[in-house]
Amino acid sequence: MRRMRGLSVLLSVSFAALALVCSPVLPGLQDGQALAQITDAFTSEEGQPITVYDPYENFNRAMFNFNDKLYFYAVKPAAVVYKAYFMPEFRTAIRNGFDNMLFPVRFINCLLQGKGDKAGTETLRFLINSTMGMGGLYDFAETGFGIHAQEEDFGQTLAGWGVGSGAYLVLPILGPTSSRDFGGYLVDSAMDPLYWIPAELWVPAAVMTGKVVNNTSLRIGQYEDFKRAALDPYISMRSAYYQYRARQIAN
Repeated sequence: MRRMRGLSVLLSVSFAALALVCSPVLPGLQDGQALAQITDAFTSEEGQPITVYDPYENFNRAMFNFNDKLYFYAVKPAAVVYKAYFMPEFRTAIRNGFDNMLFPVRFINCLLQGKGDKAGTETLRFLINSTMGMGGLYDFAETGFGIHAQEEDFGQTLAGWGVGSGAYLVLPILGPTSSRDFGGYLVDSAMDPLYWIPAELWVPAAVMTGKVVNNTSLRIGQYEDFKRAALDPYISMRSAYYQYRARQIAN
């Protein structure tokens, strides 16, 4: 019995790690629209030159290929099966609920960046969605009042404080980032309520797995389209990631 329980914990944690690869960027950017926004950046601005500090390109390319295979052979099949069993409305509601839980990340980073108006907007969104939106399952703040989410993370906060992006990195499981944004991700993770679930390790691991598989099911095909449009997917993703982050920081 103890051995079976240990095996279930190991499988839950392992699959959580595998599932995370489907997110093309780090938490704070890790919503259902992230890859679509990165793809838009690549599609609309591909011809513009961009300078990227990439001293670990050989390692990064190896990790890019690893994540690519992990997506196609593990994460995408799981998301396809999940998608077949649950309607889009249900999966969107689940994504909204998880996104609502990230209110502390957005709110605190708005304050750290001196954006009191955005912090107020995030607070209003959270109150509306947590009540009229049934715990955040429905984004009533946007659909009913036109109040949009303020996508702020600690990587953007560091950029606002004058910290450069540093070296480009592609990490196993987590995907494309920079040394600055990875540091920001670690700070944001400490503010994510999911990481503070008072339970054994397999419980938050299983919840995180469900979150990422659910989000992936809502954007199957975007990464595939991105690869088909790119002569060198690694270079295209790198350029698009920096353009995407530049847009977020500018806002």
